[in-house]
Amino acid sequence: MSHTQRGHVFNLLSVLAVATGPLLAKFGLIQISPAKAAMINALTIIIASYLLGFFTKKKVQFYFKKDMLMLALFNSLGVIFLFVSMDLLTPVEIGFIGRFYTVFAVLLSVFILKERLSRNEIIFIIIAIAGVFLFVEKGGNYQTNLLGSFFAILYTFFFALTNVFIKKTLSENRTSNSILFTNSCTTLLFVSMYALFSGQLFDGHYPLNGVGYIVVSSLFSGFIGTIFLYEALKYLRFSIANVTRAFSPVLLAIISFPFFPIELTIQNTTGAIILIVSILMLSLGDKKNKTKKTGET
Repeated sequence: MSHTQRGHVFNLLSVLAVATGPLLAKFGLIQISPAKAAMINALTIIIASYLLGFFTKKKVQFYFKKDMLMLALFNSLGVIFLFVSMDLLTPVEIGFIGRFYTVFAVLLSVFILKERLSRNEIIFIIIAIAGVFLFVEKGGNYQTNLLGSFFAILYTFFFALTNVFIKKTLSENRTSNSILFTNSCTTLLFVSMYALFSGQLFDGHYPLNGVGYIVVSSLFSGFIGTIFLYEALKYLRFSIANVTRAFSPVLLAIISFPFFPIELTIQNTTGAIILIVSILMLSLGDKKNKTKKTGET
């Protein structure tokens, strides 16, 4: 298996794991406040990262450096805005608005990482984004809660910004698990401060069922999905990896359909087909470019 193929496999596994998170988190947020959920999320990932390091005999490290603290700040804002928006919107709506992550990721990869896109890649990226918008137009009625939609857009921006900085830190011989551990430890500090100042930290209401949903959600989307994403970013360009993740709203809609059904129309079905085809073409194009460059070296 080539490095590019390995990257796409890791990215696909990440998308599958992340797609299950919002549905489980929504069930947990019925019983737990967003600030508490954010704390449980960070704490779960810290424990999971430590245990992974312990069982694989690759002890996690805490990277006390400026760039890691900056990364954790962006991630903390993303986590807080994510759970606040989840509390106000349905999982399907969260997945739909999450399409803006792709837009932010591509723009940030160009402006911050200085990645260059070929003409064909730009075309496929535009088609992929258009497919997402076509798919979600009938399904997402965001006017019912503009505040929730605003927070959802903010969380996509800060997560895209976080992953841009992660892509930069991966080039400095740091392990994915230790980056996640460092990020989550610092995030726990920030979200705990948020919970304290918002008055949600000491109200004493932590129902076991709700905590369980948040823990499982965090393991899938926050830990497993993120580890696979970090591994994918070692082999794929940031822009390519994140356009592929635009498929996640479609997958989330399918998983959530029994609980939060949406209307299936010719329009959104066509959008889903366009999205899948454009992503496949984009992935194949990236593989050909990598093969060509390797042959020239």
